[in-house]
Amino acid sequence: MGEETPPRPFVPVQEEVRRLFHELIHQPWGGRGSSEHRGWQPSVDMCETPEAIIVEVELPGVQREDVHIEVEGDMLRITGVRRTTSERQARNYYRVERSYGRFERQLRLSSTVVREAIRAEFEAGILIITLPKRGQH
Repeated sequence: MGEETPPRPFVPVQEEVRRLFHELIHQPWGGRGSSEHRGWQPSVDMCETPEAIIVEVELPGVQREDVHIEVEGDMLRITGVRRTTSERQARNYYRVERSYGRFERQLRLSSTVVREAIRAEFEAGILIITLPKRGQH
């Protein structure tokens, strides 16, 4: 027995589901248009030691001067931008999976940190933020 063709009203639904699935996989945030205008979110690892909270953020291709770190109350806010080059924009790409444009991550801190003692280093595309905990430095 061969595969049956679904009734006509369901064909557009199946096509829409395929389109949405494709956008979810290939276009972060399900947006349309260039990722330059959509933004993106870098991956974050966060751990806590007795002395500090340590946050590692994947930022390949982002320049140090394009990253900003703020602590307000119990929130850590990391913002910035991964820029495209004019050479990249001039190319005729067949596939684009990397995201460009602005990014923002906000993370709730489990402990009060000493703002004056926050350290950040940028190494091999990873931003490492050390947030010493109050009373521990």
